[in-house]
Amino acid sequence: MATLVFRLKFVPEEEADDIRQLLAEHDIPFYETSAGRWQISLAGIWVRDKEQAQKALALIREDQIKRMSNRPPPTMWEWILGYCQHARQNPAESLVTLISVILVLALTILPFWALLK
Repeated sequence: MATLVFRLKFVPEEEADDIRQLLAEHDIPFYETSAGRWQISLAGIWVRDKEQAQKALALIREDQIKRMSNRPPPTMWEWILGYCQHARQNPAESLVTLISVILVLALTILPFWALLK
């Protein structure tokens, strides 16, 4: 049975390429799935063999630790810019999220609004 070793959602392409190269260098066969047109599927890198999946997870964990130690935490401004970039790349997902937030706020506030009248 296949094992998910790396999720690709919100991952920069250069980081995903590094993970692909890391797995190829260690002769770990893998395959990828995409999120699809509507971004509702699971985009990730998968390994079929369970033993190789464990090896891949350990290699990826080491790589992620190195990445985190070399990069300072993002500032609020960097986080906002990253979110805006994601929204531009995935307008359907962003629109559905915005509509959902507005709907939840409306359902939360409307009963109190009715009490004020």
